[in-house]
Amino acid sequence: MQNNDLDYDFALRLQLDLLNQESLPNNYEDEIDESVEDTTPIIDNRQNEQRNRDSSVENDYAIAMQLQQILNEEALEENEETPHRNNFEFENYETDSDTEVRRNDAIKPNRTYIESLNDEDDDELEQVTIKVSSVEITSNDLKTVIAQFKNKLFEKNPTAHRRVIKLSSRNQLLMFSEFIEAIKRFRDVDFIQRPKIEFKHEPVADYGGAFNDTVRQILDTFMSLENPEYGGNGHLFTGDNSKLISSTAPISVLDELNIFGDILFLAIIHDAPFPVDLDIILFKYCLDLENTITLKDVERFNPVMYNLAREVLNASPDVDLSTIDGFDQWAEDKEISKIQRQVYSRSRENLRKLAKEICHDVLIHNRIKQLNAIKLKLNKFGFLNILKDKQIKIEHIKDYFYQGSITYDDIIRKLVFSPANLSRRQNTVKNWFIEWLQAQGPEELQEFCRLVTGFNHPREEITVAFKTYVTRENREAVLTPRFSTCFSEMKISEYFNSRHELFAIMNAQVNKDLHDDRFTVA
Repeated sequence: MQNNDLDYDFALRLQLDLLNQESLPNNYEDEIDESVEDTTPIIDNRQNEQRNRDSSVENDYAIAMQLQQILNEEALEENEETPHRNNFEFENYETDSDTEVRRNDAIKPNRTYIESLNDEDDDELEQVTIKVSSVEITSNDLKTVIAQFKNKLFEKNPTAHRRVIKLSSRNQLLMFSEFIEAIKRFRDVDFIQRPKIEFKHEPVADYGGAFNDTVRQILDTFMSLENPEYGGNGHLFTGDNSKLISSTAPISVLDELNIFGDILFLAIIHDAPFPVDLDIILFKYCLDLENTITLKDVERFNPVMYNLAREVLNASPDVDLSTIDGFDQWAEDKEISKIQRQVYSRSRENLRKLAKEICHDVLIHNRIKQLNAIKLKLNKFGFLNILKDKQIKIEHIKDYFYQGSITYDDIIRKLVFSPANLSRRQNTVKNWFIEWLQAQGPEELQEFCRLVTGFNHPREEITVAFKTYVTRENREAVLTPRFSTCFSEMKISEYFNSRHELFAIMNAQVNKDLHDDRFTVA
């Protein structure tokens, strides 16, 4: 194939992508005046296609004209049909990453417990395809939409079995291996009921605490998976405070991403802790809201490409794009011809669309297969389709899943002390405990909430019950609080002798370097 044909095919492919996208929001730094008027005559695209294929002399000129015309038509459509929309600006969803887990060192699961996963039901149930129609959901509130969606699944499949996931240990790596092996055996219908978590040698009832805390740890482990085979920096999810699936993750890890999508679906539907360090770009893609991608999104993951897109966006018409640092390399990788560069630099509107293309290339196109693997699993029973039909937007996702920084007042307002009538000693300890909360930073407050509720923020009421019984345990054991995530309860001793003693004990609890043995699940 000749170079002219390659250029032509690229132009059509590139512009088809642009036609399927809305205009890039323009509330970036150094906003640009977008009042660009173009009166280029309308050219029939099909006639252009035939003319370009038949002509070898005017090929470049025809491509340029067609490229410009498509850009002009798109701009006119936006001016006539698309109201101006502002970008949503987000904070970084800052959470400290847990200790990174090396996938190479993962402990093999105990298959004795895996194989006991409701084996008697495996041959009796067939894979059932159930979809919930958006007309069956009456609310546009995200929390209510999810609740109604789940209720409709129950109605449509009342005989859905509740799966049991049996785990042999609380060791994080072993628990991770056994849990994902169990999820691999799930059919879609098995996600309707919240799975029951059972630990070997722990005969406790699962009222939700075991499920919530187990899912939290599994998703945290996924977010910190590391293996040289992933390419890049070796992490499956890249980023500092906010993480996105790596663009270098090979196709061979799509099975792992399928499992991640399955577990993320479980967390969303059954109200388990959400991995707040998962970047919201995933939802912008899954809900077809790529038009809300901003330069700030690119800056979080690729400062170099952020600078490139920003300079393109703020460039003057007729700029020589080769003078922009990094553009030639990017254009060469994308096979953008010289004549196409001239078309893009012809107007501010074209430059804006080029900047948009750079942003999408960095965040979406470079990892499209990986994103699709997760999206497929999140769309069980048409879940994502319903969110789109109900016009769930990014601000709704952010408000529901990505809780912002919390203050001690947010927690104190949720506290309920038991018994209702506190003794003088208990009231003194209560005041010391509140003073301790007031002295903590956001990270410590989030860790306290995680211990007592399973989430990084207070959910409903938090019960603080005093331990009034005397045991034969040593003093440190007596003073150490116990957390019951399933009841959102903390049991605290009334036998502290001083504020300093209580502070020391509570500081040890929010030290994230400790093992997760500070709580009970029932």
